[in-house]
Amino acid sequence: MKIFLSAVSGQFKASRDALASDLSAVGADVIVQETFQQHGRTLLEKLENYIASCDRTIALVGSAYGWEPELDALPPGKSRRSYTQWEYYFAEGERLDGTRRTAKDIYVYFASPEFLSRNPVSQPDDAAKLQEQFIAHICSSGKDRNEFGSLDQLRALVLRDGFRIAERRPPPQNLPDPSLGTLFKGRDAFLTELHQSLQRAANGHATALVGKALHGLGGVGKTRLAVEYAWRHEQDYSALLFVVADLPENLRRNLAALAGPLALNLPEQEATEEEVRMAAALRWLDQHPGWFLILDNVDSSQAAGAAEAILARLRGGTVLITSRRTQWSASVDPLELDVLARADAAQFLLERTGRSRRKLPADDTSAAELARELDGLALALEQAAAYIAHRRISLADYLRDWGAHLSAVQEWHHPQLMKYPRSIAVTWETTLAQLNPGEVALLRLFAHFAPDPIPLFVLEGERAEKIWQEAIALLQQEAGPAAGASGQIPDALVTLANYSMIKRDAEEPTATVHRVVQEILRNRLAGVRRKAWLILSLRLLDEARPGDPADVRTWPRWNPLRPHVAAAVAQADRAGIPQPTATLMNELGALLWAKALHAEAEPLMRRALAIDEKSFGPDHPKVAIDLNNLAQLLQDTNRVLEAEPLMRRALTIDQQSFGPDHPKLAIRLNNLAGLLKATNRLGEAEPLMRRALAIDEQSFGPDHPDVAIDLNNLATLLQATNRLAEAEPLMRRAMAIDEQSFGPDHPKVAIRLNNLAQLLQDTNRLAEAEPLMRRALAIDEQSFGPDHPNVARDLNNLAQLLQDTNRLGEAEPLMRRALVIFAKSLTVDHPSTQTVAGNYRVLLTQMGKRPDQIRARLKDLSG
Repeated sequence: MKIFLSAVSGQFKASRDALASDLSAVGADVIVQETFQQHGRTLLEKLENYIASCDRTIALVGSAYGWEPELDALPPGKSRRSYTQWEYYFAEGERLDGTRRTAKDIYVYFASPEFLSRNPVSQPDDAAKLQEQFIAHICSSGKDRNEFGSLDQLRALVLRDGFRIAERRPPPQNLPDPSLGTLFKGRDAFLTELHQSLQRAANGHATALVGKALHGLGGVGKTRLAVEYAWRHEQDYSALLFVVADLPENLRRNLAALAGPLALNLPEQEATEEEVRMAAALRWLDQHPGWFLILDNVDSSQAAGAAEAILARLRGGTVLITSRRTQWSASVDPLELDVLARADAAQFLLERTGRSRRKLPADDTSAAELARELDGLALALEQAAAYIAHRRISLADYLRDWGAHLSAVQEWHHPQLMKYPRSIAVTWETTLAQLNPGEVALLRLFAHFAPDPIPLFVLEGERAEKIWQEAIALLQQEAGPAAGASGQIPDALVTLANYSMIKRDAEEPTATVHRVVQEILRNRLAGVRRKAWLILSLRLLDEARPGDPADVRTWPRWNPLRPHVAAAVAQADRAGIPQPTATLMNELGALLWAKALHAEAEPLMRRALAIDEKSFGPDHPKVAIDLNNLAQLLQDTNRVLEAEPLMRRALTIDQQSFGPDHPKLAIRLNNLAGLLKATNRLGEAEPLMRRALAIDEQSFGPDHPDVAIDLNNLATLLQATNRLAEAEPLMRRAMAIDEQSFGPDHPKVAIRLNNLAQLLQDTNRLAEAEPLMRRALAIDEQSFGPDHPNVARDLNNLAQLLQDTNRLGEAEPLMRRALVIFAKSLTVDHPSTQTVAGNYRVLLTQMGKRPDQIRARLKDLSG
């Protein structure tokens, strides 16, 4: 029987070739387009003649359009068709000269949606539309057809339809594990991407599997994914072979082992010489095209070189490399494998542990928390699930033990239950052994940071270099001088990224270390050693502090540093390290206070105060700084009775430490005066303000930013006591100083604009006041974002001015927004919130709202 087998190679090559091989093996004469002999006529004419000579046509039809003839090669009046579409129409009896002949038997097999999702194609929209029209033509013609989802289903359908099929034995295989089945979670999209990459790979090329999130980090699931891919495509290959290739000698030994009974079962398996057995295995691969070979754990440069040398000798199959390396020659196309998404990780934990224990009500929550804690690392998830199942404990129990940093949990390993050769705790030791001291030292330093992107400016400058060198020396004290030079920091970062121990961001100057790697690196340092490394990490962060955290100009560097400072100081406090822990806590608290994150800031400020009091005694200047910062936060959150004694104590400490005329004393005087003014003790506040102004003018000169603060504070007090003529020149002078010092768009300038605008409003110069208020609002929104209390203050001030000029419709949304911000950031009972609520009530009354409507709206806005 002569059979024409029609299919688009880009989508069906493996299935078509396997089917052609089966049919040929039982004596059928199978023709596919690739076997055509060249002659002087067009390809369309050849297709017409070949199909005319065949007894039957088998058409595999999917979403791929395929190649098409040039338009000038088409018969007159014919529209665009791909070659495979022409093959179908020729089988129906259509001829190029316009005549028709007797149709051939056509057996149509449509690929299922599942098959198409595993074998996608990239093609222009117009080609996809033409293929859809072709499929619609087949369906509308009433042509009998079937659907297949795999090669096995296709073979069964062809056999049922009367074709003889050669019996196909299972391919030789030595895969280390069976398929996980439904336990294999969250990788479908990547399996599709991998399939496309393997189809593109030419002879002598391979696809290297490396980690996307962490560039092939050990334990991300590379080997498991490679094996799972092999099982899912078992029918597409003549053999499924697995070779551990972590060392050149292991690559040779394991290639030779393929000749044995557990793989290819070759006659040469009895040979004593390794080279003879390896040559026999390579010869089999050369003579049996269509195999799939996994080279596993090709992590070192020596192993990579040996693997690429083998690639040059292989033809006719597919090679998949698993590695932690990201740098390869042009003969290897790297892919990046990400950690599991948290939802998939949680589902894996529930299903894996649910097979051996009864589900508990808290399991869903515990699984989600554990998935977050293990951050999608496949090995950590498998070890957790196996441990839970083996010990018959709950997910919550494991989560508790993991959070307690128990080495018994991290080092637990059961190869039969886990199907993995190592525990989490020892997974990265082989990689660490290949790194030089400088690279290991960086990892140790980063282990105490947060699992967030680390800004690499922490490694800039001579002091950071000095700390790194101290870390290298500490490492060599632990293990003795290591071989090899330490190199430079940029080189160390490149090497760590190449070995997948860190992830470098392609666009931002940051690096990330997986949270489980950090946990293991920290936990394998015990006692004094761990404390020494933590101190170095703290010093690195302390040197990277970008300046006054209350100054928004420092925030672009403070923001990425913030999670790392928070993580490190929490560890340092537990370890009993006082400095620079307290300094970093205080600075972080000041940053959070400036961002109006009062609930997060207060415990840090209180802890910094307690540490410094214990370290330096109750009367030290550092303690005065802590007292001052905490007092300002308490005042902002309407706890002035708690704040005042702290401010007075800070003032006393600095007066004793620095004398009566020091600038630090001016700061304390100003802050206390501000509190007194806020509590309507204006007579007490004024002399303190004037004394602060005199100190700063004497210390810094008349145009210093600290003088501007003093002028502003005194001016607002004069305004409060109705001395507007005295207040205005002070306000204007303060604004001029700050514009000169900080530029026109700094938040300090916004404060000055607001205060001057309110004074102008009090003197009925509303037209002058309004643009100042609008400018202040624009500055604060740009600096702090739309939901900061400073923005709410600006909104309220502008709304009141609009209210005074009878623009109630414009004022209402601004005041409403101010009330929402204050209620959310300062609580409903805060005086600022209550003041704006009162203002809003008056505004709504002026707008004609009924009392019940006003109450309802205020209730809705304040929650």
